[in-house]
Amino acid sequence: MGSVAAAGCGGAAQRTAQLGPAPVYLSADAATLIQRANAWASSALQAKGQLRMYWSGDEDSRHVNVQLYATSTGALRLNGKRSLVGTIFDLVGNGFEFQLSVPDHGAHYTGTRAAPAEPDPERPYFALRPHHMTEALLPELLPTTNAPGSFVVLETYPSRYALVWMEADGGTARIRRKVWIDRKNLRVSLIEGFDADGRIDFNATYSNYLSGGIDAYPGRIEVERPWEEMVFRFDLTEADRNPSIPAVAFRFLELPSGYRLLAIEEAMAEFRRRGGD
Repeated sequence: MGSVAAAGCGGAAQRTAQLGPAPVYLSADAATLIQRANAWASSALQAKGQLRMYWSGDEDSRHVNVQLYATSTGALRLNGKRSLVGTIFDLVGNGFEFQLSVPDHGAHYTGTRAAPAEPDPERPYFALRPHHMTEALLPELLPTTNAPGSFVVLETYPSRYALVWMEADGGTARIRRKVWIDRKNLRVSLIEGFDADGRIDFNATYSNYLSGGIDAYPGRIEVERPWEEMVFRFDLTEADRNPSIPAVAFRFLELPSGYRLLAIEEAMAEFRRRGGD
C-alpha cells in the first residue's frame, strides 16, 4: 500500500493519503460475456423479499413484503403484505391481462398490459404492470449467434463491457437491449431496455448476488421506468429458478361477495374525482 505526502508553504504540515490496491479488471470475449449474461436467466422464478416503490424526485418509498412467481412469458403472481396488516394487494397476470385485488378497497381491478400507468404516490402498486417486473426479473436471453435481423455488438470500456442487442427491420437497425457487465466480476450490473422507437423503456440495475456461482441470482434488482416516473426495487432473500409452480398460481381470483369489479382506468378516474381519498 503506498502513500502520498503533501507539504504546506513552510514545509511543516503533511497530509498522508493511503492508496489501496488498484482494481483488477477481467477480460473476456463476446461469446463468454453472452454466456455470463445468460447464465442466471431462466424461464421461471419463485422468490421472497421486499418490494419498495418510489416516484421520481420523491425520497419517500412505500414498501411491502412480497412472495412471487414469475415466468419469462410474462405471467406473474405477486402478493404484497405488511406485518400486522396482512395482504395489501395481490397482482396476477397471464402476460396479456392482469387482475389487481386490494382487500382494503373491497375491489378487484382489471386491465391489459397496454393500460396506462399513472403516478399515484398514495397507491404506487396501481402503476405496477406484470410485464414491468417480469422483463427485469427474467430478462430475455441474448442471442448466441448473429443473424441478419438480430445480432449482438460488443463494446469495451475501462471498467465495463456492454453487449448491445441490435435488431434490423427493413434495413434500419435499432437497439433492443443493452446489457452492461462489470469487469471486476463479469456479472451483469445494468440492463437498458428500449422501445420500438428507440427510446429508453427501462433501466434495471443488478447487485448483491445471492451466491458466488456463475449462475447466481441478484439479490437486489432496481428498475427505473422514466415514462411512468416510477422506480421500484426488489430486495430478495430467496430466489428459486427451478420452482414447482402451483397450477393455481396465475389463476385470476374469484370475486368475493360484496367486492366491486372495475377496470384500472375507471378506478384511477374515480380516485381523481374523489381527490385521492
